[in-house]
Amino acid sequence: MKSVEVKGLVKNFGALTAVNDISFEIEEGEIFGFLGPNGAGKSTTVNMLTCQIRKSAGDANICGINIEHSNQIREIIGVVPQELSLNDLLTANQNLFLYGSLYDVPRDVIKKKSEELLDSMGLLSRKNDLVKNFSGGMKQRMNVILGLLHRPKVLFLDEPTTGMDPQARRMIWEFIKKINEEGMTIFLTTHYMEEADFLCDRIAIIDEGRIQAIDTPKNLKKKLKDKEILEVQIDFDENMIGDVESISGVNKAIYDKGVLKLFIEDRDKLLLDIAKTLSDRSIKSISSVEPTLEDVFISLTGKRLRD
Repeated sequence: MKSVEVKGLVKNFGALTAVNDISFEIEEGEIFGFLGPNGAGKSTTVNMLTCQIRKSAGDANICGINIEHSNQIREIIGVVPQELSLNDLLTANQNLFLYGSLYDVPRDVIKKKSEELLDSMGLLSRKNDLVKNFSGGMKQRMNVILGLLHRPKVLFLDEPTTGMDPQARRMIWEFIKKINEEGMTIFLTTHYMEEADFLCDRIAIIDEGRIQAIDTPKNLKKKLKDKEILEVQIDFDENMIGDVESISGVNKAIYDKGVLKLFIEDRDKLLLDIAKTLSDRSIKSISSVEPTLEDVFISLTGKRLRD
């Protein structure tokens, strides 16, 4: 059985089409990534699939249940939203018992599962502390625990590591891998390239409400193997992008943090033209690089993921 089936899903907000006729399927036990910039339609898609907002058109099933049956859907899914679902005036344990009771989870099951999840997230020693005294990263970890307490079949993670430091983010990644290996299907939205690359079995790239590509991270990057990517370490000036993009064979130029990235058709033919065009600037180095998921996104959408 497919864990998630989406066919022609649409969401309009007045004249704005936030999600525009998207279709995809997620296999049972898969980590499926939804990759795109802020405003691309990721959270809107999650909100429709988790019955928080109604669709405008199309259809979707979760574990064979149509999303029109919202009560049944909510029993089998877990949701970790961007916004924290915690009560700061309660302890970690009290938050978990309150949340578990909303799903009619027996108290003995809540106690056992809470201990396991808190331990996995490095929070067991803080179980009796008020959540208001937790750091932002600790609260994010608690948010993930809440979504798992009733043992859902499909877990929706909406930007679960936003704002976390690298160490806390890595802890979440390892935890996601662990629960997936135990059989849980995971739908992950993110705008962190390294997160999607590390975690996901397959990725859908979405931009302006439309899915641009769906494949494994490896296969997505393979599609750029026949294209040349140059990185030029150089100081920025306002005319640089226009100058290099005027060269025939330079498809796209992106500048970020001291590096000019060029998507070109033929390195050997264009290298001299590029060097001449940039000759009056201070070039520190020019090198060819292997494609990343960020490069895949740029090639498909013409912009960076975080634009």
